[in-house]
Amino acid sequence: MDREVFVNFLLPVIITALSGLAGWIGLQLKAIYQKHVNDKTKQAVVRTCVKAVEQLYHDMDGAAKLEKAEEGIVAMLSEKGIPISKLEMDALIEAVVCEFNYGFSGKDKEPESLPEIEAEKGELPAPEYSEEEGASL
Repeated sequence: MDREVFVNFLLPVIITALSGLAGWIGLQLKAIYQKHVNDKTKQAVVRTCVKAVEQLYHDMDGAAKLEKAEEGIVAMLSEKGIPISKLEMDALIEAVVCEFNYGFSGKDKEPESLPEIEAEKGELPAPEYSEEEGASL
C-alpha cells in the first residue's frame, strides 16, 4: 500500500517539482550568460563607435563628437536588441576615451588615483611614496 501511494502520487509530484527547478535554473543560467554577452557587446560597440568618431570627425569639438558617438552606440545596440542607459553609455564612453588619451600620449600606464591625475594637470604636487610612511602629498 505504501509503495503504491508513493508510485502513484508522490513520485509524479517529485518529478514535476524537479523538472520545474531544472527549468528555473536553466532560465537563470541563460540570463546570466545573456548579461555577460550583452556587457561584452556594449563594450565592443562603444569602443568601435568612439574610434570611428575620432577618425571621421576629428575636426569637431568634444560635445559634437560625444553626440555622434551616442547616436552610433544607440543605433548599433538597438539593432541588436540590447538596451543601454544614458549613465552606462556615458561611463563606457569615458572609459574608452581615457584609455585612448593615455594610449595616444605615450604614457606607460594610466594614473592609479585622483591625486596622480591632478598632479599631471599641475593642480597638486605629485604624491611621494616611502616604504615607512606610505603616500604623502
